[in-house]
Amino acid sequence: MKNQTAIDFAFRAAVAAIAIATSFAAGAATPAQSVTPCTYVGRIMDAEHVAFDTNRVAEIVAYTEGGKKLAVARTFFKPDSRRNYALRIPMSSRNVSGMVTPGSKVRIEVTEANGTVWSGLLEDKDAVIGGPGSVKEVDIVLANCTNPYDVDDDLLQDLYLAWYYSDCYEEGETFDPLKDYDGDGISTVAEVLAGTNPFDSEDCLSILSYERGETKERSVAKDSLSFSCRPGRSYKVEVSDSLDNPNWKSAEFTLDESGTPVNYISIPGSSQGGESPKLYLLPSPDKKKAFYRIKAD
Repeated sequence: MKNQTAIDFAFRAAVAAIAIATSFAAGAATPAQSVTPCTYVGRIMDAEHVAFDTNRVAEIVAYTEGGKKLAVARTFFKPDSRRNYALRIPMSSRNVSGMVTPGSKVRIEVTEANGTVWSGLLEDKDAVIGGPGSVKEVDIVLANCTNPYDVDDDLLQDLYLAWYYSDCYEEGETFDPLKDYDGDGISTVAEVLAGTNPFDSEDCLSILSYERGETKERSVAKDSLSFSCRPGRSYKVEVSDSLDNPNWKSAEFTLDESGTPVNYISIPGSSQGGESPKLYLLPSPDKKKAFYRIKAD
């Protein structure tokens, strides 16, 4: 059965751009011709923001507004990447069948393995859709989000009931998803999206341990940290040289002392949970002091 609920699209900044050397002069005589496809990448996630993996797959199809099929892709899973889909949309300098021009709207349909179909109109408000050669990060949440909290409507109702019957409830208080009810420093909505219990102060995203590298040569030794994580989430490490005026930046790390540097770690949605992965931080010999934090993305 087709689900008529609109897909919730979360746009991110462009992650890459390819310069197009060919220019097109305006005028009726200019022939229509194909240009470099526009590629959209990101995560397909369910209502609780759990990313699809090898145990839960989906097909993504792009159509023109008129219903012409443009592109087809399937979800995938890579532990060292936050992305699980890539969709290359063919483009043209002018209107032709089977392709779209910059600025066009694109209909996206996501079909789950059980046959459920989600659909939504992809309308990029930050930049025209289909900038030739562009690669943009677009997360797709399969949820009915008519509320301003980026949480599925049914999930928000369940969250309200969980709060109402929890120890955090106070008579006469109005439920506010942006409030930190358990006092662990993280808002209720943020905890839901991170997969932790917003009404239990001992259940939150946190660094569990931090160890200094064992060798005396700091340019070689790698400090390491472990943290609590949840199935289906992606995490990254951020670093700042100050807490008074923090300037958090993404930090590369490895999953073992001699591994290839990565920016993200993704936990399979099929995982049983309770993992506390150990990350080896790349040394920063130019900085005497560094502060780290883990961010669920």
